[in-house]
Amino acid sequence: MLGHRRVLALMLAVAGLATLSGCTPAPSSAEGGFGLPRLPAAESAGIATDTERLEGALQVGPNGCFLLAIPGDSAAAAHGTWIVWPETAEQDGAAVVLADGTRLGDGDALTGAGEVVGLEALPDGMSDSSYFGSFGRFCGADERRVLVLTSVTAD
Repeated sequence: MLGHRRVLALMLAVAGLATLSGCTPAPSSAEGGFGLPRLPAAESAGIATDTERLEGALQVGPNGCFLLAIPGDSAAAAHGTWIVWPETAEQDGAAVVLADGTRLGDGDALTGAGEVVGLEALPDGMSDSSYFGSFGRFCGADERRVLVLTSVTAD
């Protein structure tokens, strides 16, 4: 009987390690859920190849997603476009903290450089089980697309 317990314990340990190894990028220990979606500069530059200056109002959706209401884009203005932030941005509850310490919350104006792309442009964006694929769908990016910011400032 002892042999069966050891086999079961080993199987549970292996399953736990396999699950943990597939959970990247992990949110910081101070965050719950998905964390703030961010990309390193080189990766975001490879995705947002036709960057433009964008202005809008930050929205924090009822589900906690950070969105940008972009004037002139009817779907994005009404419901917001999901934002993938530069790697220097941090989440602090319902606020985003920029590299210079500026805090942005619901309704704050921001200006950024980036590009609105389809969810498929993100790493594994089409996979329901990937970080960007599952988080993006949760935030409506499969319908309203994704804003990949390469830089951002508060207005």
